[in-house]
Amino acid sequence: MTSKLLPKKLGKEPLIDVVCGVNFESDIPADTLFPGLLLPKLPAGSQPKFETLPAAQLPQTIRDNDPNLKNSPLMRIVVDEKFTVLIGSKSLGVGCQMPYAGWSAFREMIQIVFNVLDEMPYVNGIEKHSLKYVDFIKSQGASESLSRFNLKIEIADLKLSNQQTQLRTEIIDGRFIHAATIISPATARQPDGVAIDGVLVDVDTHRIERFSLNEFLKQLPELLDEIHIANKTFFFNLLSEDGLQELEPEYE
Repeated sequence: MTSKLLPKKLGKEPLIDVVCGVNFESDIPADTLFPGLLLPKLPAGSQPKFETLPAAQLPQTIRDNDPNLKNSPLMRIVVDEKFTVLIGSKSLGVGCQMPYAGWSAFREMIQIVFNVLDEMPYVNGIEKHSLKYVDFIKSQGASESLSRFNLKIEIADLKLSNQQTQLRTEIIDGRFIHAATIISPATARQPDGVAIDGVLVDVDTHRIERFSLNEFLKQLPELLDEIHIANKTFFFNLLSEDGLQELEPEYE
C-alpha cells in the first residue's frame, strides 16, 4: 500500500472514539478475577469507577454460543475520566476519553492493562489484537462529501459523490486487516447537544495472529506501535489531498 508523509497532528481533530482490544484463550472467565488484579497496577491516586454492562446479565452458556455476544464486554472501569477499560470473559479493551490524550499516554495505559494478563491463571494464548479509531469529519458547506476520500465508486454508470452512502469493506494489508466503514452523511452531537452534519469514518485494524502470552507481552510495545502505524497510514491514505487539507495537517 502506498503511503504519504504522515502528519504529526491535525489542527481540526476529527477523532471521536478509540479502542485497543485483545482476544485471548482462557479456561476461566477474565471478568471474575481481572478487576481485582488491575486495581493495584493503576497509577497512584487513581479513582476508578465500575459499571456492570447489560451482557453480564446473560448466562455464560448463552454468551459462549452466540458469536455476537462471545466477546461482549461485561464490565466497564473508567479511570480518572481519562481512560476506559472494558472487560469480557475472554477479551479486554482500552479506550481513551475525549479529548484524546495522544498515542504515548494511550499506549502506556494499554500496556498497564494488558500486562495484567500475566497474573491471570489459565490464559493459554492470544488470538488477535486490534486498534480502532473513529473519526467524524464535519461538513464544509455544500462540498461533495465523498470527494474527501480516495474512493472511485460507480453504480449503474453513476459516480457516487454526494449521494447518501454507507460503505463497509475489509482490506488486507500485509499482516493486518482494515475493516473500514464510511457513513455519509452522518450526524453527531457536540457536548452542548447541538447536532452537526458530516462523515463518519471507522477504521478497525486487526492483526489476526496467534501468540503465546509470554511472546505477546514481551513484544507488546512493538506490536502496539506497528498496529498504530498501520491504522494511521490507512486512514491518511484514505483521505484525498483536499480532504487532508481540510483537517489542517501539521508536520514536524
